[in-house]
Amino acid sequence: MKTRLLIILVLCIIIAAPNAVYADAVATSGNSFFDRHASDIIFLGRNFVADGEGGSVAVKKAPGSAGEIYKIENGDIVFVQYSCLYGGNYWGFIYTIPGWVRLDQMLVLYDNISFIEDHRDEFYSYEGTYDELEKIGGAIAWSWPGSGAQLWINEGMDSGSIMNSYTWRDPEGREWGFAPGYQGFSDSWVCLSDPMNGDIPAFNPPPPPEVWVSETEHVDLSKSLNPMILLVVILVAAVAIVTILIIKIIWKRSPDKKEDLGGTA
Repeated sequence: MKTRLLIILVLCIIIAAPNAVYADAVATSGNSFFDRHASDIIFLGRNFVADGEGGSVAVKKAPGSAGEIYKIENGDIVFVQYSCLYGGNYWGFIYTIPGWVRLDQMLVLYDNISFIEDHRDEFYSYEGTYDELEKIGGAIAWSWPGSGAQLWINEGMDSGSIMNSYTWRDPEGREWGFAPGYQGFSDSWVCLSDPMNGDIPAFNPPPPPEVWVSETEHVDLSKSLNPMILLVVILVAAVAIVTILIIKIIWKRSPDKKEDLGGTA
């Protein structure tokens, strides 16, 4: 009887173990496809405007799935947090819905990432002083140099906030410093030459939205084996093998084998 109870207990562990591992490992995005493939999904973090052929863009529960769970009208702007490659097409994940859209039906808005891509060859290491910044103790944060879009005022900002980041000089000779993720905010730029001047003209306004081109290598998820599924399969196989060995050992040593088999002494 003891052996039989032990076997039942071990079988319960086999059934429960994969579910426990999966529950601990997945993200909490509210989207099952995202959760299953979280390790192969790439952070994007950019604003897109819908530009679908039929006047709208369908939001899917998963890349390549049938039907739609939501519709984004052309001209509406959404923030796309992540991207993935599925079936040869790039898809973007919108966390607030949550769901997936084909990125070839969206146009990316010009932003700080676009500015860096356009002017990367013009960046240099700053060799000047931070006297003006230290004296004022703050600086206006801009989306990018010449954007005309003020984000906020970085109060208490000092040289350490932008030290070791890159610098760019505008056509008027003003120097701009890149402030990556200052105090938990998004990346921004400050004018080192005139930190608190909010009247700097928009000499570099955003161009029209354009087709997004990925610069990051993606794994086509339609052709790859889900690592979570592989982990669960390996775990189940390992537990099963160990369980068989344990049962054999206990069965040989158990004094009540005959009782379990229905025999008599």
